[in-house]
Amino acid sequence: MSTSGLRQPVPSDPREWFAAHLRELRRSTLHMPTEEALARKVGCARSTVSAILNGRRFPSWEHTQALVRACGDDPALWRERWLEARRRIDEQRQSAAKKDPLPGVPGVTGTAMLSVQWYRDNREFYEAATEQVNQARSEIRLTYARRYPPTAFATRASADYFDSVLRWASEESEDERCVRRIIGIPEQDGLSDPDVLEWAGEHYAGTKHILNDEANVLRWTAAADLINMALIDDGMVFLAFSGGPRQKLNGLRGRLGVACPQCRLMPVRLFVSIWAPWGHLRFRGRKSSGPFHSDMRSDFCLV
Repeated sequence: MSTSGLRQPVPSDPREWFAAHLRELRRSTLHMPTEEALARKVGCARSTVSAILNGRRFPSWEHTQALVRACGDDPALWRERWLEARRRIDEQRQSAAKKDPLPGVPGVTGTAMLSVQWYRDNREFYEAATEQVNQARSEIRLTYARRYPPTAFATRASADYFDSVLRWASEESEDERCVRRIIGIPEQDGLSDPDVLEWAGEHYAGTKHILNDEANVLRWTAAADLINMALIDDGMVFLAFSGGPRQKLNGLRGRLGVACPQCRLMPVRLFVSIWAPWGHLRFRGRKSSGPFHSDMRSDFCLV
């Protein structure tokens, strides 16, 4: 499908440029599919399709293939166009990192740059995190220490995010990719939270066959949620702020400039400092009336 007939001027933003091609493809179909129909074909939320078609979000190659197929075209004809858009996005980020140093930060020299984007709610945060997971190259490091398990959240975006990490870890790839998770089990008066503990056990049972997915556990005795982190490769970090109502979550995404190794490595060093002292998650598997023994003190061990 040729999209050379796009109206001028050509958008300078590569996301908008790529979205314009997708919109033209969608309009060219005999019966223009709705966003809801495209979302069903792609396997994502309607809001995700809307963000892609309006240039607010650059799609993964997986989503691009599904969108193109849903509009009756051959994804192979779109590969070079998608790669060109991604290259331009990367160049824009690198250019921004060189232009905007961090002023007045003690001990930081050169052209260090922290590019930050704030997300207002659960849906916005997890949609952005899912997009970045799909583009990860080598390693994803995660922390999860909250009063509620991931299965307690109602938005489709949050479910898509947790699923995307598992898919990424499971994909066949020539890259030496890995996912490492630090899971905090809330504990009060020596008793582990039964809901989070049950989820952790189910997670372990469902991922123990995935060689690229590792998990360490710690006892989380604080009364508040951790400021949880998703560190993707070495340069992109998501910080999640939660608390209060169960569904309430917002957060930010930060990209650290490569010109400042000290800044770029800070999130990595933080993760490693938490990961190192703790052993791998192992469940004893003792059951009574529920998924785990009623005395939650001894249902998981560190080895």
